[in-house]
Amino acid sequence: MPKRKIKETKPARRLGKKELLIAPVAMGAATLVALVIIPAIAPPPDPTGVCLKAHNIETFQLYPQVQVIVDGQQMMLPDGVGKEPNSKGEECLRPIHTDAIGNVVHIEYIRPIQFNMGHFMKIYSFDNSTISVVDSSSGANLTRTLNLTNYDVEYSYFTGVGPEEKWEIREPSEFPSFPADNKMLARIELTSK
Repeated sequence: MPKRKIKETKPARRLGKKELLIAPVAMGAATLVALVIIPAIAPPPDPTGVCLKAHNIETFQLYPQVQVIVDGQQMMLPDGVGKEPNSKGEECLRPIHTDAIGNVVHIEYIRPIQFNMGHFMKIYSFDNSTISVVDSSSGANLTRTLNLTNYDVEYSYFTGVGPEEKWEIREPSEFPSFPADNKMLARIELTSK
């Protein structure tokens, strides 16, 4: 019986400079596509348009205060701000909403996010022309719908207790983000024209 020849293994071929660059270049291109090109083509959804799956289950929660003053009289935010049907007609709870009549706004989201007064006003005055307030001056809670074109609107916020801590803002979008310590008091002042 003839003897078999054992094949000798060839030493592994060394990669050239071009082959060594293929993996890092491919990873860089994939990162570029994921971080720059895809968000430009299909940006993530606006967080104010997201519907929460359930109430009080998200890990990130804030409770900033928002005062509404109409002609020198303090009003309250109605219950149900941020609870409206979505485009399919289903009930939708937005990440910025009110849980009860008062001046506390509830912010909850799946991760820490920076919402400001501009985001709140986008939900509170979804048609950009009216807001609802609760007037309790007569002893009963009466809901009033105010047309913003009939008022001069001023925005401000307080970061501390003293009057020197008041900051006036021209537009709600210029507000800083609601802080995690809930010490900011945002104010909307409406004065009849």
